[in-house]
Amino acid sequence: MSTTPNPAAAQTFMVVATVRDDTNFAEFAALRDDEQKQLEMLRSDGRIGAHYVSPARRATFIEVIAADEKQVAETLATLPFARFFDVDVYPTTPPDAAEAAHRARS
Repeated sequence: MSTTPNPAAAQTFMVVATVRDDTNFAEFAALRDDEQKQLEMLRSDGRIGAHYVSPARRATFIEVIAADEKQVAETLATLPFARFFDVDVYPTTPPDAAEAAHRARS
């Protein structure tokens, strides 16, 4: 069964994730390649959009495309780095016409 969201039912969520204070950074670094591979797989499945990192704030911002917050949590749980972050999930409004056209070209 595919977990790729149905485009008609999907919406976007902005996930703000901050690194926990008790993070083992050696373990974190060892999983970096696995994290990147999983992000690429999720991106190709249409489950992840934009992804930004703010090292100075120990935070990452991930656009997740999903039907609901439960599906967002399921997507995030597949990421090797998930256990190192505290997350806040924000539902977002649909993209405006210009953003929708840009996404269609991508």
